[in-house]
Amino acid sequence: MLLDFALPAHDRKLIPEGRLSGQTPWVIAIMLFLTLLVAAIGLSLFDAVQKGGEDLAQQATLQIIEPDPVVRATQKVEVSRMLREVAGIAEVNPVPDGEVRNLLKPWLGNDVIDTDIPVPALIDIRFKTAPDASTLKTLKQRVQTKAPKIRLDSHSSWMAPFFQLMASLIYLAIAIFLLLLIATSAVVILTVRSTLNTHRATIEIMHMMGGTDLQAARLFQRRVALDALLGGVVGFGAAAAVVLTLGGRIAAVEPGLLAGASLPVYGWAALAIIPLVVTGLAMLMARWTVVSALKKML
Repeated sequence: MLLDFALPAHDRKLIPEGRLSGQTPWVIAIMLFLTLLVAAIGLSLFDAVQKGGEDLAQQATLQIIEPDPVVRATQKVEVSRMLREVAGIAEVNPVPDGEVRNLLKPWLGNDVIDTDIPVPALIDIRFKTAPDASTLKTLKQRVQTKAPKIRLDSHSSWMAPFFQLMASLIYLAIAIFLLLLIATSAVVILTVRSTLNTHRATIEIMHMMGGTDLQAARLFQRRVALDALLGGVVGFGAAAAVVLTLGGRIAAVEPGLLAGASLPVYGWAALAIIPLVVTGLAMLMARWTVVSALKKML
């Protein structure tokens, strides 16, 4: 069996455990801490992009670009009334003119906004399901019967660069995650080789007494498994504390795209499984390293 903790007591004494006194558990703990943080970041971004993308895909903004303020106000009322009668639309929220001016002040300045310049009338639209290009085109043509000078923008279209950036960050997190797993495997290999060289005489005596390579490998597997489990517990505890702390800080941020970045339930389940996966990987690497080295040594 690959996972064998039921070794006789005299076999366990052949290779000293060295758990808390050794460096390997703490190195694995640090590697797992970084691995879990990267995994948490990647899963949080993925969840935020999924939820944010679905929400934005159902939203659109209608701009009435009419210079005459009286005509613009009339068209805003008529268009809002018409949109509420469209079957595929869930909500229609006309944006007050004062709020539109406040949105434009950071870009155009107070002096420009306070003058009598034409400010477009905005209407926020939420669809029951994400509309396609054909649906938006048909809706625009229908609205133009009430207000010829309009512009209909889907939120998902102008947020596309942001989601592309998030997708790139997710791919980067996956790459770093895999690199950290490779680095952890390298640490295990180096540790096993060092321990194997230290106890080479003991292994040779075991072979002279009829021991096999797999029996010797099980000794190292058990030690590596204990080190990896200890490092996994410490790394998971530290990573969970950081994720919970940052999650509370992010939740306190004003509503927006960043506020949606949180670790979902399945993300916590994945973080709990990763230390077990790393333990299994470490044991496989230990077995492969010992068996390969013993074939060359003996």
